[in-house]
Amino acid sequence: MNLPARLRTSLHSHRALLLLVLAYTAVVLLLIGSKPSLRDIAPLLASFAIAALTGPVFLLCAWTVYVMCMRRPARLCHYLYRELRRHLSRERLLHALPALLLVPVFALSFTAFKSSIPRLHPLDWDARLSAIDIALHGGQAAWTWLQPLLGHPLLTGLLNVAYHFWFLLFYALLYWLILDMRRPLLRMQFLLSFTTAWIVLGSVVAVLFASAGPCYYGHFHASDPYAPLMAYLHESNHSVPVWALRVQDMLWQGYQSGGGVGELGISALPSMHVATSVLMALVAWPIRRAAGLALAAFAVLIMLGSVHLGWHYALDGYVGALGAIIIWRVVGLALRRNAAPAMQKMDLAPCIGKEGLTP
Repeated sequence: MNLPARLRTSLHSHRALLLLVLAYTAVVLLLIGSKPSLRDIAPLLASFAIAALTGPVFLLCAWTVYVMCMRRPARLCHYLYRELRRHLSRERLLHALPALLLVPVFALSFTAFKSSIPRLHPLDWDARLSAIDIALHGGQAAWTWLQPLLGHPLLTGLLNVAYHFWFLLFYALLYWLILDMRRPLLRMQFLLSFTTAWIVLGSVVAVLFASAGPCYYGHFHASDPYAPLMAYLHESNHSVPVWALRVQDMLWQGYQSGGGVGELGISALPSMHVATSVLMALVAWPIRRAAGLALAAFAVLIMLGSVHLGWHYALDGYVGALGAIIIWRVVGLALRRNAAPAMQKMDLAPCIGKEGLTP
């Protein structure tokens, strides 16, 4: 098959992802209501380049650690170079090219959208979400139940590391699946579930229930049930670094400045860290049960960290996890229905279940 034919085949296999990402990008541009000026072009291109490089770099780092711990070759650099040349074939790169280009576009579009949430809807749901969260947990904020267990600087620091490790793990898994050619249906289920979750949960639901989160509660309300938690985190920061505090300050400064395309934005409900962690566990389970269990445990850590570090109400994590499971199942069902007729013609329909379209 020649190069144009391979590109057409790759684009056709990614047509649903292509339509989803481009439609979302178009909507984001309409909602923002302004076109980037010439002065904005360079930062936009830089953001695109960073988004395009972050995933592959994280994947390379994760793979290198795996090789060092599990394979332990005598000549590490030579081994890595040889394996990269063997795996990154032209066929594999052409197969992955649409996703490699679409993911940075989607990441940039989502960043622009999230920074615009306060302009689309004021962050006025915190008091109601906090009240619901307290009612769900026996009349106390969820963090107070966790404090006797997690309220030690060392444990707080470990949760903080896990929360930031999410970025490395997610991007490594995402780009590993983008380059994978052995599980086309499972791969597409994750890609579509990931983008759908960030559109439905991270964009639509985030606007409808626009909220800042416990760490910013005191900036909007005089009575702050999360002030003791934030005081504890600042005190712990003197013993073990709590990086979350620095990031929270950075995001608040961006919010106060009015935001922009380059700002990351503030949004509490739902927790996309939790939602994405659940998706990672769901995609890993049919590949290897041990990996699924490990990532399920990691999702629990992220849930605990999101509450203990002041990022989210526990309710945010519940909504994120439930939403991710529903989206995963709906996307899997749609893919199975679309794939079954073609696979029946090839007498391959039984393979659908083996690729794990449903958990």
